[in-house]
Amino acid sequence: MTKNTLTTSDIMDLISDYKSEIRKLSAKITFCENRIYELEDMLTKNNSASCIEQPKQIRSTRKVESSRKPYPLSDWDRIILDLINEAGRPQLSKDIYEKAFIKAKEMGIFLDDEKSSAKINQCLVKLTNRRSDLSKVRYGGRGYAYCLPEWIDENGVLKNEYRIFE
Repeated sequence: MTKNTLTTSDIMDLISDYKSEIRKLSAKITFCENRIYELEDMLTKNNSASCIEQPKQIRSTRKVESSRKPYPLSDWDRIILDLINEAGRPQLSKDIYEKAFIKAKEMGIFLDDEKSSAKINQCLVKLTNRRSDLSKVRYGGRGYAYCLPEWIDENGVLKNEYRIFE
């Protein structure tokens, strides 16, 4: 049996590094999936615009949207949705974190910075990916901003009345 020579701080640093790598890879996967969907949409638009015989239908890996919302809203979810509704414009995650911390402290559900940040991140994932209560829109070179789905037109572009970033 080998003797463990790592200190507690070394172990914590390694865990932190590995979690960071997982977050980076997850973001990369999301980016690649979104890009694939955009390219597939462009391909179908180009094929339908021309009179060329279309090749066999490529099987789409997109999830079929259901009207059922299986995940109930938590207090944290309600805080995030209220913040975006009150702002009336898309919000960056850093703004959501700052304002949600303040509201959570007022409501008495604030834990600590790290745990509350993790909780907000989980809620953003749930509200965008699982429940479709929020949508992500590109924010000029700084990633994504979160907005309500009705603020986006049928082409997936933010409607003019909500554009404040450009």
